[in-house]
Amino acid sequence: MAATQRPTEEDVFDLQIGLGQSCVAIEDRHFFDIAGYLELGRLLSPSQVQQARAQLQTARAEKDDQIEQWIHIIEAGGVLEDAMALASVQPYLQEFIWGNQYRLVGSRASLQPSRGQQRLKQGGRADKRRYARYRCTGEGQFRCLMMSLYIALEPLALGVVPGSHKAEFPHPYADIPLEQIPPLRWLELAPGAGVLFTESLAYAVGDYPSERRWLAYHYGPSYMVDWPGCEPSDSLLRRVATDPLKKHVLLAPYYHPEDAQKKQSR
Repeated sequence: MAATQRPTEEDVFDLQIGLGQSCVAIEDRHFFDIAGYLELGRLLSPSQVQQARAQLQTARAEKDDQIEQWIHIIEAGGVLEDAMALASVQPYLQEFIWGNQYRLVGSRASLQPSRGQQRLKQGGRADKRRYARYRCTGEGQFRCLMMSLYIALEPLALGVVPGSHKAEFPHPYADIPLEQIPPLRWLELAPGAGVLFTESLAYAVGDYPSERRWLAYHYGPSYMVDWPGCEPSDSLLRRVATDPLKKHVLLAPYYHPEDAQKKQSR
């Protein structure tokens, strides 16, 4: 009888952090690797979209009639909190960031009036932001240091340059209107629909004649700290204490699995 091979320390570590337990279809993994984004379809129901819109209107009335960016929206509860830890999105975060070691580092809502479309953001290695790095190893393990989930509350056009997350040099489209950029592809998101992408992707939001409203949630590896102003309050942490997915994404920054277990037991 052949001797049973004992698992190595690396095998145990991979198991602890959830590597090698993919629930994502190989087609999605392949597409994300070559394109840098995935359209996830409807994530919020019509009633949830309406609730989110109402929450944004209330915030605008309470904060500032001219507010265009609302940071740390999850503190408001309701749909704005629920959307940070959707069960249908969790497998992709686990797959593309670092197994179970991922967390929410920031959230925001955009309430932008009609105006010119955004400039195309830089992508690939030309993007000097440390958190935008993207990697996929030969063993099929991803390491996205920052992923963003956009959820439309109005019809939203997101222009992306597929594959630009792997670009080795700057894009040449800084002063060119978006509609004149040959490789740009437009993703048309209906209200409630979402798209998940690596922040290493070159992208821009198109213009609409009416106000644009969407939600954005930003995720990184477990050791990444919160964006300024996005630290969860004690009341929020108490509110999510019995929800495993929400509790997971709001864990304090940690590096090893045992660190997370200590924080969960507190």
